[in-house]
Amino acid sequence: MKAIHGALVHTGSGFEPDLTVLVEGDRIAGIVRPAEVPADAEVDDWGDAAIIPGTVNAHGHAFQNLFKGFSDDLPFDRWRDDVLYPFSERLDADAIYAGALFAFAEALLAGTTTTVDFFYLHDAGNDNAERVIQAARDIGIRLVLARALYDPDAPTKAPARYREPAREAAERCRSLATSYADDPLIHVQPAPHSLHAASPETIRIALELAEELDSPCHLHLAEASYERAQVEERYGTTPVRLLAREGLLSERLVAIHTVWADDEELDLLAESGAGVVHCPGANAFLGDGMARVPEMLARGIRVALGPDGGCANNRQSVFDEMRSATLIAKARLTDGSAMDAATAFRMGTEGGADLLGLPVGRLEVGAHADLVGLDIHDLSLQPPGLLERHIVHSMQQTAIANVMVGGRVVVRDRHLTTVRNGEIRKRVADVTAGWTRVR
Repeated sequence: MKAIHGALVHTGSGFEPDLTVLVEGDRIAGIVRPAEVPADAEVDDWGDAAIIPGTVNAHGHAFQNLFKGFSDDLPFDRWRDDVLYPFSERLDADAIYAGALFAFAEALLAGTTTTVDFFYLHDAGNDNAERVIQAARDIGIRLVLARALYDPDAPTKAPARYREPAREAAERCRSLATSYADDPLIHVQPAPHSLHAASPETIRIALELAEELDSPCHLHLAEASYERAQVEERYGTTPVRLLAREGLLSERLVAIHTVWADDEELDLLAESGAGVVHCPGANAFLGDGMARVPEMLARGIRVALGPDGGCANNRQSVFDEMRSATLIAKARLTDGSAMDAATAFRMGTEGGADLLGLPVGRLEVGAHADLVGLDIHDLSLQPPGLLERHIVHSMQQTAIANVMVGGRVVVRDRHLTTVRNGEIRKRVADVTAGWTRVR
């Protein structure tokens, strides 16, 4: 048994002083006073640290981290057609591994312990997805591999390597999920790409697989105005209404973005039990608009946070998304009370855990031992006594000192313990050598 001691521990209702988190294997076995620590426990004293649950990134595309800077400040259609599609054609299996290692390293150093990789560079198989999984295992992050289903006849300019017949894609997803069913760090879940890349029938196949696997099902939904217009032209109705009409709204559905949804559509989502992943940084970066999160929360819709792909935001910090979510809600509604720090923190921790169906995002007995230790003396957390607000509104990454995933310390004193930064830098430099920025 390990005993992780800190000056403060987040107990769900706030911070309590001088507590120790007991870890047995990869789970939290107790939260106790120092005097109650078993005599044979291995004590790891994190000093003047505030111990909080690791954050949960509920949506991302790890390979896109390799494209950071190459597509900045472009309108969405050029970002997609001039960078995302052609650059993703350049990535072999080793490059996909490098991109995943890069994104996961940034995430861990930013206090993210569980991350979703919505992955679609398939080449009609699972070998590339296996490289992403290997990167996650090598660096020590908890991974949800959301394996995409992308129709062969989807009316987009996307590369052929994205595309597979739906039944074949579902079978490959099932096979991958079965392979890692006993791995506590790896979870495979189906992910029909979007309504412009997956037909209602493909989404139905994915939801059936999610039911079989007892897992969520991820779907980009109503991300941008062009998508809403395309769906209306093709199907005669709006994205959320189409899903409702086809019987595809479900509590298993993880709807990513959901920016372009009106009141009636939010009501439909709420009635169905579907959840939403809010990606404020990426939606702002790409000029997509902004999801109406306070209105969602008021209806009881479950909301989590995600940075999205590395070149759609250029950061892999859920703490950044917490801050962005509050600022954008306040600005959009011209109301400084539109979203408070506690709400944003919940979305980035237990909110993501609830959507993904994983025992993470909380410090409680039985949850995975995914912890973050914050240096309470860091200047970004001053003045003292206001940690819950500072973590969301003012904290800098310099405060993130230690990170544990599944009982294993993967960041110690602000440095990765598993993979050297120099190795990651070299891999990224080798992959991107000769690339030029799109003007």
